[in-house]
Amino acid sequence: MEHKSPASESAPEPLPLPPRKRGASLARLNEIKLPLWVSLALLVLLLLVFAWKSFSVATVERGVEAERQALIGQRTAAEEEARSAVLRTSDATHALFGTALAWAVRGDMIRNNLDQIDQYFNELVKAERIRLVLLADPAGKVLVSSDRAFVDAPLPPAFPASLLEVPDVTVQPAAAPAERQLVIPIQGLNTRLGTVILVYGMEG
Repeated sequence: MEHKSPASESAPEPLPLPPRKRGASLARLNEIKLPLWVSLALLVLLLLVFAWKSFSVATVERGVEAERQALIGQRTAAEEEARSAVLRTSDATHALFGTALAWAVRGDMIRNNLDQIDQYFNELVKAERIRLVLLADPAGKVLVSSDRAFVDAPLPPAFPASLLEVPDVTVQPAAAPAERQLVIPIQGLNTRLGTVILVYGMEG
């Protein structure tokens, strides 16, 4: 009987590996790439959400600003209307006072009592808001004034000569922005005797 030595025995051959399928490779590749696509999709989604929120916030801010500007405009218009109403009421009150003063001055001018008119004017300027009262003749010469520097001089440059022809008691802006002037024509029976100009400060 023959005996085979261990050296003479050949080692068993390894089993051949089965060939890899193409589909398995693609699946593995997809497994690797899937997290990348998910990350990109999430990033794009986050960017879209951020852009949408930014747009929404900007839209809300624009709306709030538009409402604020509208409220400011409404408030300004209301304040202006209130000021206009107060000014109209004030002008009407001063015009009524001017009509009464015109009759008092007219009576003393007819009697040539300028001293009495001077006393009227001195009393008037004691009021805090009244700055100046003067009486000019039809030619523009100042006959009586609470400011003595104007007496017997031509009408000051701050008062245009057209004031000497105003037909009715009128309230109008004065030279200074915070002042108004009351122009009072003094009419005689047939002619104009003169013009009283009273300058007063506007109420705050």
